Amino acid sequence: MKQTGKFIAVICGLKSEAQVVSRVLDASKIRVGVSGANAARAEEIARKFCETGAVAIISVGVSGGLDPDLKPGDLLIGETVIADDGAIYESDRYLLGSIMSALSRESGNPGKQSAMDPRFRGDERGEGLDANIKAITGPLFGSDEIIESISKKAALYRDHRAFGVDMESHGAARAAASSGIPFLAIRAVADPAGRALPPAALGAVAPDGSTRMLATLGAAMRDPKQFPALMKLGADSSAAIKTLRRDLGPLFGRLFLRLDL
Repeated sequence: MKQTGKFIAVICGLKSEAQVVSRVLDASKIRVGVSGANAARAEEIARKFCETGAVAIISVGVSGGLDPDLKPGDLLIGETVIADDGAIYESDRYLLGSIMSALSRESGNPGKQSAMDPRFRGDERGEGLDANIKAITGPLFGSDEIIESISKKAALYRDHRAFGVDMESHGAARAAASSGIPFLAIRAVADPAGRALPPAALGAVAPDGSTRMLATLGAAMRDPKQFPALMKLGADSSAAIKTLRRDLGPLFGRLFLRLDL
């Protein structure tokens, strides 16, 4: 008989990400927190979830691409999260195994972890692969500041070989590590490594995780040359959200089985 009161805590940076999670996942098995793309807030939310029965902390959302080979919409599974202060947080190997067993045989890039690596064949029930899901697994970087320029992205990739960057995974991972709770990060690439964020977008995220649309449009109207870059960013973000909407259900289905939810 399954225990009651158990749940997976999902930490998102944006309300738009949380809306996708809430729409595609079984609400009885998860609780969702929104950090406003702030690592300290993500850590606080995750710690409270750990104290109230979370059996795992999963960071979910979009990310910036650091690997030049990645394109908008590519799915990333974080094996580790590297924080600004140099700390490295490992994803739980059993949760990784469950996720990896759901991925296509074509997942992975040269030099990156493949779904066929025997270390990640963690599905004890012997279910087949969900061939439509492809992902890259490897390190993610957790930044306390926006990584807006191509040069900053290139430096992070050169120094850490991280594939993607976001602003809350390291906070969630820190809380999970201090509480002894399994952690995993699932991200989808929005802005790729070769594309800078337009200045008008840098203050677009409010503390509650909503998007300051009027402020962003106002900033762009004062400098209309930013509109093409904003349109590209919108298309990139839409591709990332589409990936999350499509793939989170099957991936979390494996996590629910692994955690007996």
